[in-house]
Formats: sequence, C-alpha cells, structure tokens
Amino acid sequence: MPRIHFYNYNNNKIAYRFSKRSKKTIVFIHGLQSDMNGTKASFFYNVARRKKYSYLSMDLRGHGLSSGVFNQLSMKDWYQDLDELIKFLKVKQIVIVGSSMGGWLAINYTLLNPSKIIKLIGLAPAPDFTELLLWKNFSDSIKKKIMTKGVHKKRISKEFVYEYSKVLIMRSRPMLTNRIKSKYNGEAIFFQGSKDTSVPYDYNNRFLDGDHFQNLRINIIKDADHSLSDIKTLKIIEKEF
Repeated sequence: MPRIHFYNYNNNKIAYRFSKRSKKTIVFIHGLQSDMNGTKASFFYNVARRKKYSYLSMDLRGHGLSSGVFNQLSMKDWYQDLDELIKFLKVKQIVIVGSSMGGWLAINYTLLNPSKIIKLIGLAPAPDFTELLLWKNFSDSIKKKIMTKGVHKKRISKEFVYEYSKVLIMRSRPMLTNRIKSKYNGEAIFFQGSKDTSVPYDYNNRFLDGDHFQNLRINIIKDADHSLSDIKTLKIIEKEF
C-alpha cells in the first residue's frame, strides 16, 4: 500500500493514500465507521497495480487517521472531503468504487461530476440510508432519543458499535439522491450480496427504473454478505476493471 499523506483544508486534516501510475485512477471510498486500511481497500490497490492504474483512498473525517469527531459529521461533510481531495490531486479519469455508505458518496459524486467518471462501481451501496434504512425504521423512542440526546448507539458485536447521531440524520438530508436532478450516461454496476442483512439485495432496484443512470446493472452475488470481502466475491468484482 502507498504511504499515508495528509491533506489540510479549512482546518480539516484528511489522511489518504495515493499512488500515481497513469491518468486512470481507482478511487476507493470506505463505509461507515470503517477506514482506508480494510480488506477491500488493499484488494483494489492491488487491482490498480496490476492494471497500471493510479490509486486513491482516504479516511473520511471522523474515521481512521483523519481529523473530526464522528458524531458531529454527516454525508455533506464526507462528500466535501472527497471532492476537495480529488480537486487537490487533480484526478479526472476515475473508476469510482464505494462500499456501503461510501457507495452513496460514489453515486452522488458520479451524478454531480459525470465528466470525471469512467465507471461507477457500488459495493452494497447504501444511498439515502440515513432516511430509508435508519430513520424510517427507528421506533418513536429511538427517534426521540436521537433528537434529545443527540445519538443512538447500536451494538453489532462485542467489538463494534454503530453510532447514529442527530447530525448524521439531519445534515445528510441535502445529500439525498432525490435532490439530485442530473444523470450519468456511463457504465455503472452495483454488487449486492444475497445474504446482506444491512442493505437488502433489492434495495437499489429503484435506480433501474429511475432517471439517474442510463446504463446500470445490478449483480446479486449468491451467499455473499454485506461486506462483499471474501476472495470469491472480490474476484467477481475484479472482472469489472
């Protein structure tokens, strides 16, 4: 993996890895409460190396080595991180790959910057998850807790707790995909796991009949879970590069 660099803007510090090889660049965006050092990030770096593409990944604010407090940040902030870093590095011919929450960022970035994108690859992408997967399904008591105390914590395992904050829910609303009117005519593919319990495998079917994407495919991988990080699944995804 490339060594870690830091980009500073507006008193924010963004940790990133960038390997320059060609004009074509794989940009990988991690998921919620993850970072740029996971299995998929490493895998796509190696894909870029084999294909002789450049490679960029980053820790969004509140994640990994970047500055910021997670509970005080939203999709709006993370989109700004992505946009500012891509502008700083002058990356233009992009194969953009987003995992889960990172898939939402990848979708929005593609729709708002279509001329920079060669291909969009979503890995169990979760566009609008703050509304459609979280807020819509929260009980009234959880909603009240978030609005009064500012955060609701959900334990997934002994080691991991999701934190859903008022800031995440409210400040992400301007980033909802139904607020974006532009289209992307290039190639887009979403990979979904048939055993995904976080983002249902049919969650993104609405985009097949919508106006945002003119050339979208959805590939449901049998027996794969939300992470899509087992080697068999990654080898299927690699064929798209």
